[in-house]
Amino acid sequence: MTTRSSRLGLGSVQWGLDYGVANRDGIAPAAEVARILTEARSVGIDLIDTAALYGESEAVLGQQQLGGFRIVTKTSKIAGSSVGASDVRTLLQTFKRSLDRLGASSVYGLLVHQADDLMAPGGEHLLEALQALQQAGRVQRIGASIYTGEQIRRLLEHFTPDIVQLPLNVLDQRLIEDGSLSLLKSRGVEVHARSALLQGLLVMAPSEVPAYFEPIRHKLAAWHDACQEQSMSPLQAALGFVCDTEGVDRCLIGVQSLSQLKACLHAVELPGGFLGQGMASNDPAFVNPAQWRLV
Repeated sequence: MTTRSSRLGLGSVQWGLDYGVANRDGIAPAAEVARILTEARSVGIDLIDTAALYGESEAVLGQQQLGGFRIVTKTSKIAGSSVGASDVRTLLQTFKRSLDRLGASSVYGLLVHQADDLMAPGGEHLLEALQALQQAGRVQRIGASIYTGEQIRRLLEHFTPDIVQLPLNVLDQRLIEDGSLSLLKSRGVEVHARSALLQGLLVMAPSEVPAYFEPIRHKLAAWHDACQEQSMSPLQAALGFVCDTEGVDRCLIGVQSLSQLKACLHAVELPGGFLGQGMASNDPAFVNPAQWRLV
């Protein structure tokens, strides 16, 4: 029987970078990563998301026993407005470095870190490189990390990815409401949802929320009130909402400690689903962490 826990995937950014608005502990030590992986394996979690840009994340993973885990990593970003031969070489070199750091000969998934790179002039050369790696058996599935419904529609005009990673949480329901998630599933795309906790914002005590979020403080208050009314903790409600969204294959969670993972596992297996209608903000200034200005 498939459980919610087995639909989780581990995001490794906090194992290589000091990341997250609610992060008070910095980078997770390698020994703690080992404990996290042991626990994850024991409950059927078999996917880890990483990237060349996540600091030492790939290297930390390379020190671990990764048998039984599917690894998804990402390409480097393209610096210019068009894709040339040097960019393809950089992609291939970065991917080889990722494999070396991971201590792996192949990975489950390779995603273009910025989907717009595939749509830029010359982007077809990146796609050809990805497909060549797939045909050579170095990658099982290829795809892209995306942010908006417009990106999804443009991407599907170029090719149908095997995997798409996208943002989704109770405050960010843009890709549900505009039909993007349904469109992806109609094309047979495997969907990995990130930002279920919005970098921890959704589980922060209201008194700890940074002043930047003052314009949506009423939304956050309504969120906490709804959790209380539905007899759920914010963690249970946030994870349950994403896991229960039709079309989501994996819900990625970032944890820095074994205790955090156990809390997520406990929360996600509690019965009941959160009713999140009317909760969305959908304002990129607040649901896209790349736009946050916290200092």
